[in-house]
Amino acid sequence: MSMTWLANVDRGTFWAHHAWSEFTSLTAKDRSLVILPLFGFAEHGLGLPLDAEEILGSTIIRHAVIQAGNVVPCEVLPPVRFGLAPYPSSFFGIDPETAHALLHEIAAGVKAAGFNKLVFVNTSPWNRELVVDASRDIRVAQKLQTFIVSTPALGFDFHPASAKRAQTQAAVSHLLGTPAHSSTRPAEIHDVNFRPGCYLQPSPLAPDSSINGADVVNAAGQHLARLFADIQARAPLGSTEHRTAATLPNLTTPVNSFIFPAHVRTRYLPALTCNELSSISNKERALVIIPTGAIEQHGHHLPVGVDAILGQAWLENVLPRLAADAPVYVAPPLTYGKSNEHNTFAGTLSISGSTFRRMLLAVASQLKSLGFRQLGVLNTHGGNSAVIVSTLREIQTTLGLRAGLLGWPYKPELSAQEAAYGFHAGDWETSLMLAVADELVTMSKAVCEYPAQLSDPGELRPEDAPAIFSWATEDISHSGVMGDATASTHDKGRRWLDAQSAALARRIEDLLNT
Repeated sequence: MSMTWLANVDRGTFWAHHAWSEFTSLTAKDRSLVILPLFGFAEHGLGLPLDAEEILGSTIIRHAVIQAGNVVPCEVLPPVRFGLAPYPSSFFGIDPETAHALLHEIAAGVKAAGFNKLVFVNTSPWNRELVVDASRDIRVAQKLQTFIVSTPALGFDFHPASAKRAQTQAAVSHLLGTPAHSSTRPAEIHDVNFRPGCYLQPSPLAPDSSINGADVVNAAGQHLARLFADIQARAPLGSTEHRTAATLPNLTTPVNSFIFPAHVRTRYLPALTCNELSSISNKERALVIIPTGAIEQHGHHLPVGVDAILGQAWLENVLPRLAADAPVYVAPPLTYGKSNEHNTFAGTLSISGSTFRRMLLAVASQLKSLGFRQLGVLNTHGGNSAVIVSTLREIQTTLGLRAGLLGWPYKPELSAQEAAYGFHAGDWETSLMLAVADELVTMSKAVCEYPAQLSDPGELRPEDAPAIFSWATEDISHSGVMGDATASTHDKGRRWLDAQSAALARRIEDLLNT
């Protein structure tokens, strides 16, 4: 796969890689576990980058899913990277109500796709109570079986008071291939015996070279696989059936972490340490890109992760075109979007407009507190656009930031009909996916289906007309496609990817110079 990764996952069990119709035809949904990774961004006093939780947590989940194999079928959701961040040493947090709503809305999509067991694997010490609360509420309100994996039981823990911090530090250092730096930030901790304590800045921890980080990772992955087997053996709701946990094969090959390519990671804010983040110069001139996408149906021939995948592909192709010293950075992506028009198609995971707005506003607020003054949203899902534009106006006024949409300055050569009504899973998106991830495209299932024709009488249309009607996808498409996917080719996708990437790079350079 030539694109940058969407998440560190086992490719075959990643939710975002399936087409919507694959979810309807899965035969093992009653036996399957849906895994939702929850990662925070924080300076844990371990001398590691802010995304240390994702580096370690995602590798262990991937290890466990590979070991579980066909014995315990799993589907891994795109990670939730936004949780609670109550202290100055934690970053990109959202408020508890937004976090609670986000988990509920994702769970609703899981339930609608026909799955019954949802497993939260949370690495953040600040999310633990939130996950307990949300998990129980989802169990009661949505009749899903929900489970929580305690990561300290796996042999690692990011909590400042944990005795397993050294193992955690060694494991992440092993996956990064670089030693941890000794943190220079003095501890600021109060009331440790007065629950929950106050951990404004965790104590710095010097690396312990006697700990084998690879052993920590492998042991945690094997333990998590056994926990998945135990969870699968749990009887369905309302049943007294007793199941015996499956015996899993031994996994002898170590699983390594996937890290953003260096040219992306050096610009990805969570990949920096606190000291590196603080030392960024000229933040007022810098531009921070916020990628926003969606997990939603894209016909029978494309996976539900198209929008999020293409967002990552644009970054991988645009960033290398910028000067090495160009002050351009990337914020954590908003992978889930407002996709309720596609809710009746299995696999769609939509969040509400209010949740999406609050998440975007929280990211912008964090960027302002870090000293940045200019942000551009790189949006790959049209259903997000109305919320983004109104929220950007709010950000401009209330936060005083220069904030806008990067837009799509290049216009591909499309027929008049495709340009007008090929706005979902048609020639443009399918050709691009052939260019960046052709193994996820099934062209034999591609169709041509338009929601309207240029020759239709009158002026009422679903989009871009004097009068439009609000629509859900089932109103205007049987397949989920709105366009001509059959016209797509690798060659067009490569040409369009190159031309649009060059145009976006020029747009970014213009913003830096005005």
